[in-house]
Amino acid sequence: MPDGIMKVLVVDDSETNRVLLNHLLAMEECEVVQASDGIEAIELVKKNDFALILLDIQMPQMDGYETALAIKEVDRARHVPIIFITAIFQDQENVNQGYASGAVDYLFRPVDVQALKSKVNIFLELHRQKKLLEKEIEEHRRTEEKLRRAEEKYRSIFERAVEGIFRSTVDGRFLEANPALVKLLGYESLDELLSVENRADSIIVDRQQRRLYLENIRRDGVVTNYEFQAMRRNGQIIWCSESSRLVRDEDGNETIVGVVEDVTARKKEEKELQVLATMDSLTRIPNRHVFFDRLEHAINSAQRYDTRLAVLFVDLDDFKSINDSNGHQTGDVVLRLVAERIQKRIRAADTLARIGGDEFGILLERLEDSAHAGDVAAGLIEIVSRPYIIAGREFHVGATVGISVYPEDGDDPATLLGKADEAMYGCKRRECPYGFYGEI
Repeated sequence: MPDGIMKVLVVDDSETNRVLLNHLLAMEECEVVQASDGIEAIELVKKNDFALILLDIQMPQMDGYETALAIKEVDRARHVPIIFITAIFQDQENVNQGYASGAVDYLFRPVDVQALKSKVNIFLELHRQKKLLEKEIEEHRRTEEKLRRAEEKYRSIFERAVEGIFRSTVDGRFLEANPALVKLLGYESLDELLSVENRADSIIVDRQQRRLYLENIRRDGVVTNYEFQAMRRNGQIIWCSESSRLVRDEDGNETIVGVVEDVTARKKEEKELQVLATMDSLTRIPNRHVFFDRLEHAINSAQRYDTRLAVLFVDLDDFKSINDSNGHQTGDVVLRLVAERIQKRIRAADTLARIGGDEFGILLERLEDSAHAGDVAAGLIEIVSRPYIIAGREFHVGATVGISVYPEDGDDPATLLGKADEAMYGCKRRECPYGFYGEI
């Protein structure tokens, strides 16, 4: 290990977590030192100079908070920044306890790789500059010139940080901001952002969110990973995440200092993942899991209010021949068109879902009469059976519908869907378009 390589201490009782963090930081300009518990960590900080400590909270014998307090008692580690990494201690009370124990930041598992590397590199850079400054100050005996250069170096870090950094009054007037924040909010210059009309409360889209933010920071003195929508200078809406704290000077004047990140891309990915988890990717209607969830809630509601509901199991006829003769691409188009037709035919309060392949499930809630379920089935068969024109060619599919009714045919989702499926196959054997489970 070359001389001058900075050390990062990783403290975690899980070997898997230590190996993972070691792997994530392998390409960074630092040596990763590992400790499996708080006692080992304290011994290591007595013998080593660390640039940063990544500390787990939940550990046996000595938890992260106790370990942090003990580390701060060691002279050479008193000013080493500590970042807590935790999967479960994410509530405000634990966050506050962490800051009270001496932490400078939090990362929550699963750890965002880019966020981890960005924060580690910032603290490595700060440590590097700190060491250089200490050497220079010692060599030049803390001359006025060296103090000025020290301020310039710290200012350079402020200016070059990738996250937006700011200082503002409590009522929202910006007092200071770095270039990253100016760019993030879409302004041409720092002076333009600092002008009187540009205030934090005018940039945040939801004024109620701003009020809640101020309530939290006044109550707790700190806000961590606070997500909100902000309006850029050109009117574009972006998602931001802010970590900030309330600072009081000797005269009691209050200002807010904080770090802001643009998390629009992450929020978009989260939304897309949520859609993928609940919607069928081909037809863009709810999938089987959502259908079972809604059916369970509908059964609970029907039990509470003494109402009835029906489950329709729809199987397409002659669909396989279209797939075999014309390919899956044409078959996919037919499935999408079938889903669109059914969706338009049922009520907004009803649920349509793709159960699998060419099978669909329909939930009819607050059913007044079982005959209504039969009428719906007949209407669906009629609309599904109409011709489909795809690339100038005409295609035909039919549908067979099996129906089960709560409470007569069952009182749980699996039973009701299973009996609707049985009713559908009974109809196919009898060559009738639809029928109830009770008619098998």
